[in-house]
Amino acid sequence: MYRLDPAPPKLLPQEYIDSYFAENDEKYLLWYLHDQEPMLNKIAQSACERYAMTEHFADIKQASIVGIWKALQNYDTTVGAPFTVFQKRYISDSIEEYIRTAQSGVVTMTTDTYPVMKRIMAIYHQNGDNGSDEAIQRVADKVGMEYMTVKQYLTIGILNESRADFYKDYDEDGEKTDEDITVDYSSEPDKLYFRTVLYNALYSAYDRLSYREQRTLAKHLGFCDSCWSTRKAILKNGEVDYIRINPMTFEEISHSASRKSDKASERTFYTALEKIKKYI
Repeated sequence: MYRLDPAPPKLLPQEYIDSYFAENDEKYLLWYLHDQEPMLNKIAQSACERYAMTEHFADIKQASIVGIWKALQNYDTTVGAPFTVFQKRYISDSIEEYIRTAQSGVVTMTTDTYPVMKRIMAIYHQNGDNGSDEAIQRVADKVGMEYMTVKQYLTIGILNESRADFYKDYDEDGEKTDEDITVDYSSEPDKLYFRTVLYNALYSAYDRLSYREQRTLAKHLGFCDSCWSTRKAILKNGEVDYIRINPMTFEEISHSASRKSDKASERTFYTALEKIKKYI
């Protein structure tokens, strides 16, 4: 999202910020965001996993930028504190604000409370979507929770129904007729732990590649070199749409980067793969 091509001059992060204030030129802010993109990706990925909101990666990343912008408005270069440290609280507050109000304007479920909401919503639908006080109290009795707590869960669940079903449908023969896309396996400690270990190892190995190696790897395999997504956003009839990133041949990569030969891109690609294996 913020990666520049060609890459800007490589400076220390604080030098970008100092130049931004000294020259009042926004290009230094763009250079800073280019430099900080791997950090922003890790922050967004961590928040997505923590709150089971994988589909919100781009929005959470944007929220981080809002935090950086707020930090810039309050930063004093004469104090001596590095901006990378100063910005942390603002980024965190901005992400938390987004999480808190995402989609429905109410507190979004976490991986701990999400299964509870799914159970409550299942009972609610099985009882004919009855929202009367008596029906809510019966749900509360079944789950062993207070009336007002269950009512809050129902409010959140109903407001988010347009995003996904919270229960499975069955036909007359007892066969499942649709996929429960909200099944939350991410809260299983062992799977969550090993997935985190795997992702961290992969991201760390990728970050150690040179800029040219990262770009070649991403273009040939068909993913974004900044956020690792296999889709990209485009404007279609005034609406945002997501299309697949098509892998490029070594010839196409060489031509787009004005390299001397197709073999150069091929060598870069396989060198990058070997480095990733070594680093992991």
